[in-house]
Amino acid sequence: MSAPNSPRTVVLVDGHALAFRSYFAISSLTTSKGEPVQAIFGFIRQVLRMLRNGGQQVIVVFDAPAKTFRHEQYEGYKAGRARTPEDLPGQIDRIRRLVDLLGLQRFEMPGFEADDIIGTITRRAEREGFEVRILTSDRDAYQLLDERVRVINSAGDLVGPDEIVEKYGVTVAQWVDFRALTGDASDNIPGAKGIGPKTASKLLQDYGTLDRILEEAVAGTLKPKGAMEKIAASVEDVKFSRDISRMVTDLDVDVRLGEARAPIDRDALIAELRELEFNSLVRDVLGLVGDGEAPEPALAEAEAPTLAPWETPRDGVTWGYRLSREDDLQAELVEAATFDGEVARVMETVDLAEFVGQREVDTVNAKALATHLMVRGVQVPPGDDPMLMAYLLDSSVTTAQAACEKHLGHGFPDQAAGRAVAGARLMAVLPDKLDGRRRELYETLEKPLAGVLAKMEVRGVRIDVPYLKAMSEVMAGRLKALEGDIYGHAGREFPIQSRDQLEKVLYDELGLASSKKTKLTGKRSTAVSALEPLRDEHPIVPAILEYRELSKLKSTYLDAMTVLVNPRTGRLHTTFSQTSVATGRLSSLNPNLQNIPIRTEQGREIRKGFVADDGFCLISADYSQIELRLLAHIADDPKMQEAFREGADIHRRTAAQVLGVMEELVQPQQRRAAKTVNFGVLYGMSAHRLSNDLKIPYTEAAGFIERYFSTYPGIRAYIDRTLEFCRANGYVETLMGRRRYVPEIASSNRNVREAAERVAYNMPIQGTAADIIKLAMVRLEPLLSEMGARMLLQVHDELLVEAPEGLADEVAELMRREMTSVFELKVPLGVEVGVGPNWYDTK
Repeated sequence: MSAPNSPRTVVLVDGHALAFRSYFAISSLTTSKGEPVQAIFGFIRQVLRMLRNGGQQVIVVFDAPAKTFRHEQYEGYKAGRARTPEDLPGQIDRIRRLVDLLGLQRFEMPGFEADDIIGTITRRAEREGFEVRILTSDRDAYQLLDERVRVINSAGDLVGPDEIVEKYGVTVAQWVDFRALTGDASDNIPGAKGIGPKTASKLLQDYGTLDRILEEAVAGTLKPKGAMEKIAASVEDVKFSRDISRMVTDLDVDVRLGEARAPIDRDALIAELRELEFNSLVRDVLGLVGDGEAPEPALAEAEAPTLAPWETPRDGVTWGYRLSREDDLQAELVEAATFDGEVARVMETVDLAEFVGQREVDTVNAKALATHLMVRGVQVPPGDDPMLMAYLLDSSVTTAQAACEKHLGHGFPDQAAGRAVAGARLMAVLPDKLDGRRRELYETLEKPLAGVLAKMEVRGVRIDVPYLKAMSEVMAGRLKALEGDIYGHAGREFPIQSRDQLEKVLYDELGLASSKKTKLTGKRSTAVSALEPLRDEHPIVPAILEYRELSKLKSTYLDAMTVLVNPRTGRLHTTFSQTSVATGRLSSLNPNLQNIPIRTEQGREIRKGFVADDGFCLISADYSQIELRLLAHIADDPKMQEAFREGADIHRRTAAQVLGVMEELVQPQQRRAAKTVNFGVLYGMSAHRLSNDLKIPYTEAAGFIERYFSTYPGIRAYIDRTLEFCRANGYVETLMGRRRYVPEIASSNRNVREAAERVAYNMPIQGTAADIIKLAMVRLEPLLSEMGARMLLQVHDELLVEAPEGLADEVAELMRREMTSVFELKVPLGVEVGVGPNWYDTK
């Protein structure tokens, strides 16, 4: 038995399940050398959290590489599972080593699954009086549940016998019988064909056991009749499914229960984590072992933090603050503090008078604090912001937490004083890391832009609420009609928004052919990209696509925007983020105005709800084909540059040159093909994609792309030299020096590597376009203010301004002049300007 102070809870970790979950839960994460590490990071972070609880013993169990006895019994066992990503097995090997370095017991057994080892250890731990927690996403573990045993599911919730009864309508004792009836598509276990969870649950409630159900089915007395016929036809499959679903619980596993874990191999573990570039996890390990470096007391003791001598002297103070809600101008300032390099001072009561007279506020996420103050009458612009510096150094660093972890080795503190100290530390170390071009980007673009955006956020844009509500009501009527059409085509009612129900209706009941499966589940896809090719196969498909589009427009924009209108100002105040998109483009939140669809008439109609104040008009200025113009400049392709200098229709000119015909003879379909390739080439458009988009034969699409690159050889040369540069340096950059690291370009996973290549040659174009419109905003803001005009919104390559009606022409000309001259290219920048009472009418 265990010693008196030993752990009383055993946590069994299903290693492959946790690794797989971590792989897909974290977006692509690689080291600077391109090694994929997201599964490793998520796995070890979770295990370290559990180890911080000294009252539990953590044991990790893996599937052995060899096939199990179930594979020998059933050749198709687990054949339905999604294919393991190419770069996951290598990460699991790393995880095994890290588990060993953490001093944890690790088990795997050839011929058996992790489930069987978990089942064996669970039953033994119970007999010895331990509580057991099983971390897994495999529902087979439910057969082990009882008063002492719980499963920790994917959401982090504890699942016990009561939860099984509540969710599935069966007891734990009936779980294997339940699984035998329903089968399991992920493990390719057959079950009884046509018997779903509800039917299986009802049968077990009525008859108690699977044996009784089978007896009644064979005898012809099972009710209902439909279930009887289905089970009678599947008796052998059901019995086999039950046998293969039972866990083995009597293996010879040399587990030591109740023992404290073996000592962590501190130096080797830290060396491994540093090689993986997991700086935040290094700090967690140091805190766990209780020796070596420790977290800075300054961040734990907010009242009187101290700092090492400054690397760079600073005037004034650094602020730290907490808002009750992020990205909301109506939020409350919960807490504020200052740090002067020696002492942090927390405001005993948050008094905005403390900010009066400040030249600017230097802090992490300075714009949010500045806008909070501005709407309350305190005009203090955002000052130095280490978040912007960290983002310019590495555009994958998009949060304060990530910036602190990367540059300080700890997280972003929860309290205002700690945040003030962290901000000061970041501003002490980050400026010297910015090279000349990126420092110039910070000083002349990103920092002043924060001030421009703060003013835009505070101004907001007027919304015609009655118009949007009326549009929402009309759309609700159309959605109701579409519901009826969809039910009619399906032959029954079903929840249209349910992915699984829709999959069943489309592919099983209506017999449509699916060519796509999702990577994570292996299920047949119901995404728009999978349904579009089926649009002409059955009338239910266009009805579903329209239903989805209208439903999203109604809920995301029409209904949401009216709720978000500030009752005091009568305007919509979106929040612009400078650090969310890796290319440097702005994003907007609450609501996301960047995603209002403009390719459909219904989407464009929403813009009629954005209106000007009385006595004012709206002016829209939109860069015309800026990415293609930048491509012509950067690729230095003579023919494409000539087309833009001559003011030609670039798509008609491209079709004429590629196909060898006169421009006036180019057909609409040919121009459309040229337009698709012109815009698609920077996103890695394949012949297969072009074939699908234009509904033309694959050979014709492949030939068009081949002739395109022959016509514009500078574009192919640009792609090749950009990829060569990226492979050599690990990053690409814009014309102004904005940098994006692309470590995945060295990935051994072909899909990951090819996606990284598309990122590499797209970013210099898209990123430069973002830089240009940002520069235009910085230059325009003071000039517009002098004329009584105000910049309201930036959406992709478009600026929306509210101007006095009497000065509309002058403001429009100012915007055109400044936007076209803000950056010199080998081709002219084009700007389309329109004026109207609402956003829609400016086009």
